[in-house]
Amino acid sequence: MHVKQLFAAALIVGGGVAIATPAAAAEIHVSMDGAGYADTYYNRAVAQVCDSSTDNHSVAVQYYRSASSSTLRTIWVKTGSYTCNSSDTGSSILKARIEEQELTGADKYSGWVS
Repeated sequence: MHVKQLFAAALIVGGGVAIATPAAAAEIHVSMDGAGYADTYYNRAVAQVCDSSTDNHSVAVQYYRSASSSTLRTIWVKTGSYTCNSSDTGSSILKARIEEQELTGADKYSGWVS
């Protein structure tokens, strides 16, 4: 009988630990007025940016990683309409936004998504 009680206690304690474990952060998705979009993959370890228009404006994803939270990183896709580019795998991406390169005037930016 003592073994059954220990086993039941272990299940209760083990279940409590599983519930207390934080879930993985949701992936990030950000887009900007048809110019392009960016997503994170693999629990926010990779950022990908895609050009989703035929306007000949390059797009980029700007992002911050948890291991270097004050360093702004940028990945450009300059290979044409409907193409994508990805970052290397790294620490978790904290937030991201889209940048669209303007041929004349200032570049355009989406809001930050975390």
